Amino acid sequence: MDQHLQAQPYTTWQLIKIFWQSEHRLIAYSSLVFVLIMTMAIVGLEVAFNNWYNYFYDALQDYDKHGAIDLLIMFVFIATVYIVFSVYRYYVTQMLGLRWRRWLTEQFVGRWLNKKSYYYLENFEEHTDNPDQRIQEDIGALVSSTLDLVVGFISSVTTILAFIYILWTLSGPMAIHIGSHQFHIPGYLVWVSVIYALAGTYFTYYIGRPLVGLNFEQQRREADFRFAAVDLRTHSENIALYRGERHQKNVLDNFLYRFLDNWYVIILRQKLLLWFTAGYNQVSVILPLIVAIPNYFNKVFKLGGLIQTLQAFRMIQDSLSFIVNSYPRIAEWQAISRRLITFINHMYEAEQQAIASNHFIYHQLLQDKIITKNVTLFLPNKTLLLENINQEFIHGKNYLLIGASGIGKSTYVRAIAGIWPYGSGEISLPASTSIMYIPQKSYMPIGTLASALLFPNAAHTAPEILLKKLLTDCGLPHLTERLHYVTAWSEQLSPGELQRVAFVRILLQKPKWVFMDESTSSLDLNYEEMLYQLLKKELPSCSIITVGHRPSLAAFHDEKINMAVYSVARMAL
Repeated sequence: MDQHLQAQPYTTWQLIKIFWQSEHRLIAYSSLVFVLIMTMAIVGLEVAFNNWYNYFYDALQDYDKHGAIDLLIMFVFIATVYIVFSVYRYYVTQMLGLRWRRWLTEQFVGRWLNKKSYYYLENFEEHTDNPDQRIQEDIGALVSSTLDLVVGFISSVTTILAFIYILWTLSGPMAIHIGSHQFHIPGYLVWVSVIYALAGTYFTYYIGRPLVGLNFEQQRREADFRFAAVDLRTHSENIALYRGERHQKNVLDNFLYRFLDNWYVIILRQKLLLWFTAGYNQVSVILPLIVAIPNYFNKVFKLGGLIQTLQAFRMIQDSLSFIVNSYPRIAEWQAISRRLITFINHMYEAEQQAIASNHFIYHQLLQDKIITKNVTLFLPNKTLLLENINQEFIHGKNYLLIGASGIGKSTYVRAIAGIWPYGSGEISLPASTSIMYIPQKSYMPIGTLASALLFPNAAHTAPEILLKKLLTDCGLPHLTERLHYVTAWSEQLSPGELQRVAFVRILLQKPKWVFMDESTSSLDLNYEEMLYQLLKKELPSCSIITVGHRPSLAAFHDEKINMAVYSVARMAL
């Protein structure tokens, strides 16, 4: 997949146009041209319907039975073609939207994961809320709204061009007497329609403009409420043990009232807008009749001409009133585009912040050792955490990193792993050996247990008999029959079971180096000893570097490194 969402600030127009410059541009433009042709054809059929009304009602007025029957047959034919064109326009438009949404979603997911933006946004950036909703919901809404508004706008312009001549011809001149002077206004119905629509558009914009910001805020508040509900479900056991139901209800109620309050403001604004648009649309029904009926009584045209005039006026009026009738959708589209733009621009800002703060220099070594030289670590708020760390880890030895909680041990490991951007110094890693980093709580991706055990190399396979053996060796024999069971494993397994899963992964991937960040903190001492002994037995050439507090860990390591030597701030991360 070509990556088109570059690391740069975006505007709404830039976000929309990148799809039309992508590898899908040929089929995208072909689909759009087809939709435009179908739209113009449908407008042409509406012109045919307009003329049909003239002939049909004239036939009724003249009591022309055979002519009326022939016209009814013609109506069936025109209506059939109209239905076919409408269906295929809808189908091609939706397929274009499907392709666009799939491509743009892939681009956003790739951009989100690229350069670890997802990590920086969650840990260091305070402005981006609910990126999952923005990717899943807002992209689809942006694509569908954009296509609907574009097709609607083009249809409106085509309709105006098609019917304005008809209305101009049917309305004829209008004489206005001012004193002793007489003025003739040609095509007066056209001017009435234009002036009425422009006035309606202005007042709709004036009344509905606050809806843009309100809709933006509504989406954010509803997403916050959903996130709180998901958080309740994810941590249900902890909340139940704490008897925290009342507190969680207060949290949910707070988020609920926040989005309901904003919704109420939207309702009030929508009500005010509806007062105007409803009155505007009702007046537009009677207005053409009022201005056209004099020509009917003056016998400028017959009943069919009156009906045709009313239909033409209505078509032009609806087209000129496109903004009036579409303003709520336009306001929603603007709010959605703002959410996506702020999301992608915050990714860029977080990345730029990380780049500006990252003064680490990484080297590759031919020797099998890890060296950190003059490494200094900061918190995101630029508070100094650790400084001038000079350590050498030699392959074949095992090291235990100790120090008070919050001193920066885990941050040091993150810097070695290349995911902590706040600091400076030189970090040298062996070029030809594998390094594995194990967090305190193992991540379990959605899927089968077998694929979760193989994470992050789930594309690879391992014999089922091997997986069962390793589960048993690591104290998880009860899971051997659930390898192909799909569930939310992070919620199904206890913290201790998740830490044992981490050892299964180590034994599967067989790294030369493994960093473990308090990876046995949820295990009893017997399990801890058993698993470390298992690693030493099965992977005798693997060097273990552990972050931990337990005195029992010293027995499994050759050297202790007290990080307090480098500490300048004791602050929890």
